[in-house]
Amino acid sequence: MRALIVDGYNTVHAWPRLKAALQTHGLEEARRRLIAALAEYAATEKVRVTVVFDAPRGPGRGGEEMVDGVLVRFSGGHESADHLIERLAYLATRGGFAEDVVVATSDRLQRDMVRAMGVTTIDARTLEAEVRAAATGTTERATHLRDQADSARRVEHHLSPEVRARLERLRRGDPPDPDAIP
Repeated sequence: MRALIVDGYNTVHAWPRLKAALQTHGLEEARRRLIAALAEYAATEKVRVTVVFDAPRGPGRGGEEMVDGVLVRFSGGHESADHLIERLAYLATRGGFAEDVVVATSDRLQRDMVRAMGVTTIDARTLEAEVRAAATGTTERATHLRDQADSARRVEHHLSPEVRARLERLRRGDPPDPDAIP
């Protein structure tokens, strides 16, 4: 997979933590949290992510913007998010890139339509598991790198203060401490 198209509001309602954010903090916060999670996923998995949301109906209401590496698209005019996702999937098949695209939605009709075009689909909960696994992998890699950095410290950090003091005197050319134990 090199490109992921996400049905935004479908995913918000499918992920328990996003649904809770929607109920307690509102739609804008739930969208923000989804985009943040997808941005981290896109960065760690090297995937182009497009998330599609329904926009209020009316002329000129749609649009797109890049947010932290995620292309956020709002359907516009009289087009729904489902239609925009289908159009994006269709364009991928016309360009010969259907095998590189995955659509994430739990909408069965949407999944059937996109699969009929030859594009792979996953449900929103599977996407949630993949996003969490990528985040966990990032945390584990960071911990591993931190541990490696700790063990790669200089040799002098592993020596006792007495030995360090004796070596420092030797380095400076000072005479050995007569009271030091050999």
